[in-house]
Amino acid sequence: MRWITHQIAAVGLLFSLKFSLGAVAAGFVGSILPDIIDQKLAKTFGFSKRGQQRVFGRVHRGLSHWFGLYLLLILACNYLLIADWIKEIILGFAIAALSHVLLDMLTPKGVPILPLAKKPRLSLPICSTGSLGEYIFLMAICLIYVIYMRDECLHYLDLARKFLNQI
Repeated sequence: MRWITHQIAAVGLLFSLKFSLGAVAAGFVGSILPDIIDQKLAKTFGFSKRGQQRVFGRVHRGLSHWFGLYLLLILACNYLLIADWIKEIILGFAIAALSHVLLDMLTPKGVPILPLAKKPRLSLPICSTGSLGEYIFLMAICLIYVIYMRDECLHYLDLARKFLNQI
């Protein structure tokens, strides 16, 4: 999936679960974390542009795309001795990263079932990355969020209308 799909899906999910704005912002970053990790690894160990592409091809959708990492972080939030608002931000970040993995599971390449194994992989191939199918899927997600959060959307539109009328 493209980053825009990951970001919109995660932000909509966190808004619909009534997370704070800080947690939603953390989720925006967390939603692309698995790919950022793979890109940084490729840049660190690739040395040249061509080498980076080879390393990225080897590491992409490996350990960084294993759902267990993010499930452990979500579970650990229950035991962290930190302020609740910090826990919520960490939870938003972790839920968004987990949503990234779940969305990539919907592509033909899938995601690893075991942390360091290339195979077996979990894949429910609904659409390929960057395909028309992905964009139709994204539009369906947006439509579901708008329907689910209709009242909130109308409320914020009304606030925006009132604000614009005051200007």
